[in-house]
Amino acid sequence: MVISMREVDPVFKGAGQKDGLEIWRIEKLQAVSVPRKSHGKFFTGDCYIILKTSALKNGSFCQEIHYWLGKDTSQDEAGIAVIKTVELDAALGGRAVQYREVQGNETEKFLSYFKPCIIPEEGGAASGFRQAVVNEREYVARLFVCKGKHTVQVKEVPFARASLNHDDILILDTKSKIFQFNGLNSSIQERAKALEVVQYLKDANHEGKCDVAVVG
Repeated sequence: MVISMREVDPVFKGAGQKDGLEIWRIEKLQAVSVPRKSHGKFFTGDCYIILKTSALKNGSFCQEIHYWLGKDTSQDEAGIAVIKTVELDAALGGRAVQYREVQGNETEKFLSYFKPCIIPEEGGAASGFRQAVVNEREYVARLFVCKGKHTVQVKEVPFARASLNHDDILILDTKSKIFQFNGLNSSIQERAKALEVVQYLKDANHEGKCDVAVVG
């Protein structure tokens, strides 16, 4: 797909001119800039474009573009994310490396941008092809499996015996308490990283006010 500069979305003007992350979310089939305070917050029904810019010693920049697809996103939104990624690459001179990221199967490079992890939330922005679902509910307990010694991958799993094993670390986030279950074969590094995730959940979901229990 060849894109001329006249076809590039104005939202990408000036992108990639400084070290760090820039993120856009697909909303109503348009790319909308995500404020820095919301970087790392993803919704399962949305698509995002993430630009990582690294300053080189010679004064130039190296750019990498990731487009992330939530598990509940529509084909229409996924298609727009691809088109907007190509437009962003064109705005950067066509030299950026592009990555496709699918929820639950993200690359280690992508996950390394967000500390300590990403935990996608259910829901999403309104789409031009479907209506947004407003889901107001009481706090529901969630079970996560946590993997990784350096870059952590956190994935929500069902409350089932099949989710239990001795190799991984499980985190149970309830309304009043967070439990960390360390698998017998998990390493010290993995347990330490999982504890960072527990702290993240405590701050993000409980305003830093809930009990924590580590088992194993």
